[in-house]
Amino acid sequence: MDLLSQVEQPLCLECMRVVSEKFDREFEDINRDIKAYEACLERLEEESPSGLSEAEFLREKEKVEEEEKKLEAAIGEIEKQRMDVGHQLQELEQKSKNFEELEERFWHEFNDYRLQLATHQEERDAILAKIEVTQIQIEQLKQTNVLNDAFHIFHDGDFGTINNFRLGRLPKIPVEWDEINAAWGQACLLLHTMATHSGAKFSYP
Repeated sequence: MDLLSQVEQPLCLECMRVVSEKFDREFEDINRDIKAYEACLERLEEESPSGLSEAEFLREKEKVEEEEKKLEAAIGEIEKQRMDVGHQLQELEQKSKNFEELEERFWHEFNDYRLQLATHQEERDAILAKIEVTQIQIEQLKQTNVLNDAFHIFHDGDFGTINNFRLGRLPKIPVEWDEINAAWGQACLLLHTMATHSGAKFSYP
């Protein structure tokens, strides 16, 4: 029969249900046919074979019995196929259940991953913001003249000053020698610091 070849190929879950229902309908149809043949056979056995000769009656009876055997063989085959389809249907339902569980686990892990990714992105953005602030501070420090802050050079009228100490004196403005010495001391310290920082070396006669 074609039904056997139809179920030898893999089918989807819905297709298996359709095939199973088709087998059920054919099974019921054949059962009805068998019952009809059995009833006909009983009637033939009960009725007087007045219209038929005994040989004709036996031939008709044999034909009916042969047809009944064919129907029983067919119903046996369909029953076997229906059981096979039932087993395949159970397997597909189990696979479908396993797939649904796998899909649920996938989406759960995917949502966890997205949450972790969002957390990492927030942390990364915070670190990048700190790096940007630090770079700005570094640039500001690069532009800051430390020596100028430590040794502020300016002027006070006719006098040059270093850290507000005047470098010299005039007849009209007698600057105290302590202030002048302090100014020159700051100037020497500045020169020494600049030489140390730049690696310059002085030669003395």
